[in-house]
Order: sequence, then C-alpha cells, then structure tokens
Amino acid sequence: MGMIEPKTKCQNCALYADSKLFCAQLDEGELNDLSNQSRTLSMKRGDSLEHEALAHWPIIAIDNGVMSMQHLLQDGRKTIAALFMRGDIIDLRNISNRNRGALIALGKVDVCRLSPKVFEDVMARNPDAQKVIWENLRDQAFRAMDHSGDIAKKQALEKLASFIFECRNRQVGFKDGDLVEIPVRRIDLAEYLGMQPETVSRCFKDLEKRDIIEAPSLNTLKLLNVPMLRRIANGDKDMLTHERKIKVLKIA
Repeated sequence: MGMIEPKTKCQNCALYADSKLFCAQLDEGELNDLSNQSRTLSMKRGDSLEHEALAHWPIIAIDNGVMSMQHLLQDGRKTIAALFMRGDIIDLRNISNRNRGALIALGKVDVCRLSPKVFEDVMARNPDAQKVIWENLRDQAFRAMDHSGDIAKKQALEKLASFIFECRNRQVGFKDGDLVEIPVRRIDLAEYLGMQPETVSRCFKDLEKRDIIEAPSLNTLKLLNVPMLRRIANGDKDMLTHERKIKVLKIA
C-alpha cells in the first residue's frame, strides 16, 4: 500500500482547508515534509496530552474541538486557565515546568502534533505561514489578558457576556451573525469563568429574561440585543441600575 499523499491526507483538516490557517500557507514541498513528520491524534473528553509526549511533540495544532489548559490545586480544586479552539497553535517549547498545567480535551478533539524541526524550517522561510502563527499567538496573548481582567474585576453576568463575545469572535460555520455556538459544557464554562455552575445557569436565564439572548439549545444562543450585551460585557453598571429602576416603576 503506497504512502497517502499529504493533500489527500490533509484535505479534511481545517488547518489546510481554511485559507486563513497555518497549513493553507504551505507550498507542496513544505506540506509534504510537515505531513510526513507530524502525527495526528483524536481525543475524547477527559483525555490529556501527557508531559512525556509533549517533550517530543511540544507544538500542537487544533483541527477540531476545544482543548483546555487546566491547573489542579493541592486541595483538589481545578481551574481552567485557557481554552484553545479550531486553528489555534499551542507552542510549549522551552517551558521549564510543564507540570504547572495539563492540556485536556473538553469533548471530541482532533489535533496535529507538529514536527518542531519542520515547523521551524517553515517559519524561517515562509512569511505567509509566519504571519499566521504570529497573529494566532498574539490573539492568544490578548485573550489571556482580557480573561485575567474579567476574572479579577467583573461580576458574574459581565463575565458571561464577555465570554459570549469571545465565542462569537472565534466561531466558524454559522452564517447568521446573531447565532453563537457555546462550544463547552456549562460545568467547564464555570471553571473557566471562576463561577459555580448554578451561577452560570442563572446568568444565562437572566440574559434571557432581559430579552438580550435566546437559547434554542444548551450550546446555541441567538443574540437579540447586541448593544445591550456589549454594555454588560464592558461593565456598564449604570445601565443595569437604570434598567432595575424602570422595572420598579413599571411594577409600581
């Protein structure tokens, strides 16, 4: 049986099929080298990338699904520090202590473990591929800064509103711009936002009661009032106070 051609092997992978992602920037020779020396992996919820495997394959590309960077405290508490989705490249080279966190799948996930040597060669000579990687790493850094600010300063409803916009900005496949996919379970969302699962559910219901969102299913939202949701995400407490006063006047 002959070797599968990279274009045939990679044609259903988002990293190659999506013109904005990394592998779509490679010429035929680069794609051959990367495909032949990299490894694909399908994971189910709860599977993790072990530290020994990361030592040999420290560059991970997400084709499909959501990976989380999780930290486990000594008393057993878990926190999700970051979420990685379709198209993200996770570069864990030169990290002195990988035991600070573990990469764990939050559902069905398909990843490609990229050859560090070929990846470096491509980055050195392909400016289009280099641009995609730098943009992706920049976006990861900005998301981490935004998330840190959300966790430190925002209230529960504000955190959830911010996360809805994060999902909206990162999603693909929905033609209706008012539809947003929530790609993680609410228990995982609670860990990511530093909230209890009951609080997450209560915040979703609160946004529905305000006619800001509609929830056709647990993982799909329809945005009914984007400007109002944006004001909540930005911490506009005056708007919430004003809305409560109006409700009191209506009741009176």
